[in-house]
Amino acid sequence: MTFLSTLLPGLGLVWTRRRRLGILLAAFTLLALLTLAVVLVGGGLITGAANVLTAKGLKIALAVTIGAILLWLFSIVLTARTTHMTAWSRRGETVFKGFTALMCLAVTLPAAEAVRYVTVTQDAFGSIFIKNGGGQSAKENAFKRHERVNFLLVGSDAGKDRFEVRTDSVMVASVDTKTGDTTLISIPRNWQKVPFPTSNPLHDLYPDGFTCPDRGASEQCIMDAVWTEATVQHPELFKGQRYAGLNSTRDVVTEITGLEIDYSTVINLEGFQDLVDAMGGVDMTIPPGGIAIGGKIVNGVKTGITGRIPEGEQHLDGQQALWYARSRVETGDGDRMRRQRCMVNALVSQTNPFQMVQRFPDIMKVAKENILLDLPQDQLPDLADLANTMKKGQMKSVNLAYPIISDSNPDYDKVRLLVKKGLERPKATKKPAPKKTSTSSSTTTPSTSTSTTEEPVSDTTSTC
Repeated sequence: MTFLSTLLPGLGLVWTRRRRLGILLAAFTLLALLTLAVVLVGGGLITGAANVLTAKGLKIALAVTIGAILLWLFSIVLTARTTHMTAWSRRGETVFKGFTALMCLAVTLPAAEAVRYVTVTQDAFGSIFIKNGGGQSAKENAFKRHERVNFLLVGSDAGKDRFEVRTDSVMVASVDTKTGDTTLISIPRNWQKVPFPTSNPLHDLYPDGFTCPDRGASEQCIMDAVWTEATVQHPELFKGQRYAGLNSTRDVVTEITGLEIDYSTVINLEGFQDLVDAMGGVDMTIPPGGIAIGGKIVNGVKTGITGRIPEGEQHLDGQQALWYARSRVETGDGDRMRRQRCMVNALVSQTNPFQMVQRFPDIMKVAKENILLDLPQDQLPDLADLANTMKKGQMKSVNLAYPIISDSNPDYDKVRLLVKKGLERPKATKKPAPKKTSTSSSTTTPSTSTSTTEEPVSDTTSTC
């Protein structure tokens, strides 16, 4: 009977003099489990989990978990006392008490782990979700009120000083809220003359674009220096703004693309390695010849390459995924930006909710130290709904790399036209009749896509 109450609170009491209480406890538990199942699975596992992960949801989850532990322990102990027999021998008494203690321990350990999950999440989210009025639209909920939601994704090569460095990658993910179709727009890190809007204090210093010929080669005024221009070079212009670097980067990206940024996220790329490891790795197709790990170019000579990611279908660990997204010693920035878009596509499409739950504490630990997100925490369910929709949609890329757009003198009018084209919904067309092909052409190996041959707007998967 005590064991049955361990399996389900109150079940062991059903066959005792406390039958009514046992039925009440068992029915209450089953109802609670059914409610939890509806919350978690009714709108999808990711959305259900997001409902729990709001600030209010986490507080409720903590209170419910602690209450469930106490109720379960009460049920086990009460069943043991109710079924205890005074005629037992001393050895029988000892065995029975030991068994009851073991059942209590069997319930307490996993329940305590659940409490740890909740507290770890609360602690992590306290660092991840930032209140950044300058980096967030005035809309109450961009997910439900707009046809598209635009996310700014910033990859930082920051170390322990957290994000106060140059941005290694800048990308916009524009998501159609109805279809889930996503357009990825990579902004080259070495673009010159990037424009500041009039609302940004740096516009007065650089009314004709971000340029500073008087500085040395190590302090070029290019896209990846916008962040530090605000936080290091001119912090006096941003008094009271905690995230001046992020906001200035967002302002420039809005001016470049013509897209209003709704939400921004910053990921420390060194932490990205740990994040991929925590998620169990990622599957990628590596081009012929593989991809260099490490390395740089000194006086025109490639040096410092420490290894290679082999070509073909590969399951990448965190270090390999990081170099897949960062390596440019052999290919340049254009191809690297293409691979970064491929990595985003892979992580979105390959996310396994059950695996994420299993690795949740590790993921939360990495996220706390390496991710900033200016999305209100209570909008997590809306983000989860959008993520589920994205998995059903298609992903396109807008390629702005040289020679499509000049690095030294970007044509921003052309950029905005390409972005607008990339956001267009595909028109329904009849499929053409299949053409007959010769044997020789049918066996031709497709060429590997590169930044110089890639179309300005293309399907992301086809370029990976």
